[in-house]
Amino acid sequence: MLRQFLILLFLIPFLAAAQEQIILNLDDQIPQDKKVISGELDNGLKYYIRQNPEPQKRAELRLVVKTGSVQEDDDQQGLAHFVEHMAFNGTKNFEKQQLVDFLEKSGMRFGADVNAYTSFDETVYMLTLPTDSVKIFESGFQVLEDWAHNVTFDSAEIDKERGVVVEEWRIGRGASSRVRDKQFPTLFHNSKYADRLPIGKKKILEKFEHKTLTRFYQDWYRPDLITVIAVGDFDVANVEGLIRSHFEKLENPDPAREHKDFPIPDHEELMFAIASDPEVRYSSLALYTKIEVHQDKTVADYRQSIVKQLYSTMLNQRLSELTQKENPPFLAAQTGESHFVKTRGFYVMNAIVSENKLESGLNAILTESERVKLYGFTASELDREKKSFLRSMEQAMREYDKQKSNRFASEYIRAFLDGEPIPGLEYEFEVYKKYLPTITLDEVNKVGQLWVKKSGRVVTVSLPEKEGVVVPEEDALMAEIVAFNQKEILPYEDIALDKPIVELPDGVSKIVKEMVFEDVGVTELQLANGVKVVLKPTDFKNDQILFSATSPGGISLIETADLIAGETADALIQNSGVGNYNLIGLQKFLSDKVASASPYIGDISEGFYGSASPQDLETLLQLVYAYFKAPRMENDAFASFSKRMEAILENRDSSPGTAFNDTLNGILTRHNPRSKPMTYADISQLNMEQSEKIFKERFADGNDFRFFFVGNFTLDSIKPLIEKYLGLLPVLESEETWRDNNFEYPKGIHKRKVYKGLEPKSSVALVFTGDINYNAEDRFKMTAFKDVLRIKLRERLREDKGGTYGVGVRTVYGHYPKERYKVTISFGANPERVEELKKEVFVQIDSLKNFGTTQDYLDKVKETKSRNYELSLRENRFWLTKIQTSYFHGFPLENILKTPEMIEALTLQDIQDAAKKYLDTENYVDVVLYPEDWGK
Repeated sequence: MLRQFLILLFLIPFLAAAQEQIILNLDDQIPQDKKVISGELDNGLKYYIRQNPEPQKRAELRLVVKTGSVQEDDDQQGLAHFVEHMAFNGTKNFEKQQLVDFLEKSGMRFGADVNAYTSFDETVYMLTLPTDSVKIFESGFQVLEDWAHNVTFDSAEIDKERGVVVEEWRIGRGASSRVRDKQFPTLFHNSKYADRLPIGKKKILEKFEHKTLTRFYQDWYRPDLITVIAVGDFDVANVEGLIRSHFEKLENPDPAREHKDFPIPDHEELMFAIASDPEVRYSSLALYTKIEVHQDKTVADYRQSIVKQLYSTMLNQRLSELTQKENPPFLAAQTGESHFVKTRGFYVMNAIVSENKLESGLNAILTESERVKLYGFTASELDREKKSFLRSMEQAMREYDKQKSNRFASEYIRAFLDGEPIPGLEYEFEVYKKYLPTITLDEVNKVGQLWVKKSGRVVTVSLPEKEGVVVPEEDALMAEIVAFNQKEILPYEDIALDKPIVELPDGVSKIVKEMVFEDVGVTELQLANGVKVVLKPTDFKNDQILFSATSPGGISLIETADLIAGETADALIQNSGVGNYNLIGLQKFLSDKVASASPYIGDISEGFYGSASPQDLETLLQLVYAYFKAPRMENDAFASFSKRMEAILENRDSSPGTAFNDTLNGILTRHNPRSKPMTYADISQLNMEQSEKIFKERFADGNDFRFFFVGNFTLDSIKPLIEKYLGLLPVLESEETWRDNNFEYPKGIHKRKVYKGLEPKSSVALVFTGDINYNAEDRFKMTAFKDVLRIKLRERLREDKGGTYGVGVRTVYGHYPKERYKVTISFGANPERVEELKKEVFVQIDSLKNFGTTQDYLDKVKETKSRNYELSLRENRFWLTKIQTSYFHGFPLENILKTPEMIEALTLQDIQDAAKKYLDTENYVDVVLYPEDWGK
């Protein structure tokens, strides 16, 4: 439970005024949160209900079926997942596509608000619905009921959906799937999991009899294997009544098939799964140790889960430090406990290494594990992580009344499937406060003895198949595992400085100008040194302040010969630390703080992005000041970064996607040297001194920066900090702007075929470009037209023709440095059907341009935009983006509030006009990726 909590921070609300005293003892059973209403119907169906106000007027509904691909018979491989697809293709109360149509008319987006997934052990259906419409909200429970026992499995729909599911299988094929196919039989040795990937087998998907599909549904979709979860802004009693009225009538089959668990047996011998592939881009290895699945049932169990997380976090910090060395033994490494199947846990140690460095990489991660075994962690490491853990919990508690409903829904899914306790954050925080201080070094050090054992071990290796890369022998890897503990291992030395990030001179720069924009709650300040700051206090989150900053210039002011140095300058600086701290020291200094500030150098601007807890806002501003006044460039950081870039880029060209994207980019940019992606040949152009010089030039003048802060602060509390830190930024008497080095889009029709890749799959990109007169109204109409086109193409290419898993429609409506647009339509498909599907795309384009769309499509788009806007108004990220965008484009801030007016004013003619304007069929780029042996 703790593991999941720390990763996702499931923040559970509580009312401090009504807080009851919690008395804890280690042998106590962990209770269920009193704010969760749970129950079980007579037929065995379970439910979890929680009232939660965020987001307002929304509910998260889940139907969780405790069955997945591992329950499939031999002739059903892939059909658990196929059933999930069919749930969206017709039920008793929603024929064929009526379900998706109903949800889209409710303002919900297919994929974002309406979705499902199937794994080895479960199938989960997800709905996000508005609660301010009783009809829509209550219809959601009818949808859940239909999924549970009323899917119709229309024969024609089944056969159409074959194509969609096969295309999902096809899209997943590639180097990683081929490596997985070689490794899973060893990792899941002697277990049914080895032969039950949820996507299934293509031959079965193409040829199964319809009754084989319905047999799975009848066997496993039954109330004793189902739970219903509802979390949101609603009346709990009403929801409980809806669940009972919809699900009490469901019956279990008689006789019912036994629902079995399928173990993954242990084994004494060390097993290996070594796979090379011509399209693999990196060499990587992992040592899996099979461990028992353990449930936290008592307070003592919970405490032990904290102990294990402390062990993993501290060991991972040590591994991360090794990557910062001049000649790192691996490029990245991580260890931790993992549970990706129900019946077996894994302790995993994995690493990405340079070519022909697999043995030394394995030796390095084993050596660090052995170092802990021999000497343990240090008291300073444990103290630092305890503070960090407690700080995370405190932050979670501050957000108790702002937690989003989908977080709770995910927690209750795990409660049903895995037996995870759900005591509520208030209870968990009390456990932390009482027992975290009592955890000793000896306890943490002993965790390795639980995880690092000689039985149940599997080593997996994946590496590029190419000349010069040696495939390791099992005996060589075995020798490394034996040899690592035969060398001298010294204790770890924990070096942590106790200094400020940077020394600050005396004095401040006072605010000399203040403007208030009351309609949007924004205040703009100007300091005496010329720095401008835009502030919007909010109460959307209790413990969050988001921040950004921007200044004109960016890469555009750098000469072409120095592009690589410029493009990598921000990353090199960040990898070197800042002020008095290198990166390792900075990470330790910030470990118990919630503050981050990352500088960037973009195409036409430079700036920052970051965030902080209100109590750590001063730390964020110290970081910003330090990046201006005391950036660092470390030799070791440069060498480490260079090694990692070599590994990233040395096999870049082996990827079919790289060949496809490079071809598309080359045509669109006319092979402009300033727009080409970085390649392995560019490694030689990395230049530490030039990168440092460029960074310092871009961040030399605070006068042309504008800073934006949105979140939980008051003007009175933030102003003194702004004067103290931003008021002391360096100022130059100069004005800069970006330079237009950009390319012109090509004119006419440009078609290319790219032949690369082993799998029988194609990728298609159709890109329409042109010039515009930039304005907010046309930009909005373009997004509306895009949404209509996306729905129509999904319906025709996926639902009607079964030709693709999904169609993407993306738009770029650019202002600077050139006023122009780009519309990209993309999809994956069987190479044999590419021309057929492209033709259909142009049929839909022609229809939209000549005949427009219908009120039905327009209403869907308008309702979706209204619902999204409604939610966005209470998101700090939305306001930060909109405010910064308004300043960047010179738009009035009050335009942010005019979205409802633009939605209301949107017409069918607007959609048709946009299609005519942005889809010029005499001016586009058409690039298709085919397998390398296609047509031979």
